[in-house]
Amino acid sequence: MKILKYQGPWQFTLEDASMPAYGDSEILVRSEAIGICGSDVHGYTGESGRRKPGMVMGHEAAGTVVASGANVRGIKPGDNVAIFPTLGCGTCEYCKAGLEHICPSKRIMGVNAGTWGAMGDYFVCNERQAFPLNEHTDPAIGLFAEPLGVALHAVNLMKPRQEAVLAIIGAGTIGLALTIVLASQGYKHLFILDKIEAKLELARELGAHPIHAENDDALQIIARETNRSRPFGVFEAVGAAATVRRAYDLCDFGGTIVLIGNLAKEFTLPLQGVTSNELTIRGSYGFTRAEFGQGAELAERNQEVLSRLITGSCSLEDTPKVMEQLARGELQATKMVIRPQHAVAVA
Repeated sequence: MKILKYQGPWQFTLEDASMPAYGDSEILVRSEAIGICGSDVHGYTGESGRRKPGMVMGHEAAGTVVASGANVRGIKPGDNVAIFPTLGCGTCEYCKAGLEHICPSKRIMGVNAGTWGAMGDYFVCNERQAFPLNEHTDPAIGLFAEPLGVALHAVNLMKPRQEAVLAIIGAGTIGLALTIVLASQGYKHLFILDKIEAKLELARELGAHPIHAENDDALQIIARETNRSRPFGVFEAVGAAATVRRAYDLCDFGGTIVLIGNLAKEFTLPLQGVTSNELTIRGSYGFTRAEFGQGAELAERNQEVLSRLITGSCSLEDTPKVMEQLARGELQATKMVIRPQHAVAVA
């Protein structure tokens, strides 16, 4: 079998490997679709420092179970599954409260869970990480359970009123997943900011009012469309210091900013503005198991919509070239999908 190994900044190698062994509570999964996440790209360049040389990346994944350990009961060979990438210790107060994603000892597949992620022909995970998909769901759609789970978690943290004016900074995968989630929940006053016209047009089709982050006056447009001077809630889905400041500048008095992007090491905001305007600033990381399950169900119900977020597919062999193109900005993609079991051309 083949695996794609990260060797350090800007370096991938395609290597032969033995079939991974699985334990009594684990399953062996054939990789069918792996999403290239923005965090993978930033890990590939070394910018984030969150990927270590010698590892196999890949945490947005769906596949087919081919074997299971002696103690596995709920999953069987032949099942199609989306993979919940996080495995908590199971015993701490966070895990017991259903907050496995913030377990201090959590291991995330393709990030810090040993050396093996999903970017290979096969991988192993705990049975608790497998969420069944129906047989008619394309694995490339099933992997959207992950970004949809991220979006659901952020919305659940904000808890905006149904009539609230909301803004999203960034029309990448997470920003568009937020658009899908919020539109599906009936929010009507939804705005999204980005610099790429194609992504803004897609966001419009999904239910958000697009605003060009450089060419448009966001506050003027929001006021014209809603008779409100500013949005009550702002989701920051980029992770740069400048876009966090943009979220602050947009947010109304008494409003809430939810920070999802996490690339920048730190940012600064006017303390007097945060306090005197009584802003709530919340970090949002990952998702609970329940939210991931809801994301999987939402993906299955929105296969046609989500297919429009897939820019193209590539093989394991072509992934190093695609990753470099993404990192250099030569390929503008909402979601590139690796399909190890298919011979596909780079989009």
